[in-house]
Amino acid sequence: NLSELVYKQGQAGVNKASVTVIFDNNDESSSPVGYEQCQEVTVTRQVLLGGKSKYLINGRNSPASQVQNLFHSVQLNVNNP
Repeated sequence: NLSELVYKQGQAGVNKASVTVIFDNNDESSSPVGYEQCQEVTVTRQVLLGGKSKYLINGRNSPASQVQNLFHSVQLNVNNP
């Protein structure tokens, strides 16, 4: 259950857990399409109480499919268990 990642299941006033991965994107030749001008690409996943997830790419809300497509475009297998 992903909501177990939230500190004390929200009892301490914390209502989400998040992780951010920052990728160096200085090499335009291997940049994901649409992100060539970004020096870094950040991908964040937030897990909210109740188990809902929210994804952000460079701080902008993004559907999970867009995050998956971003990873696939640079040959990262995100479906590997």
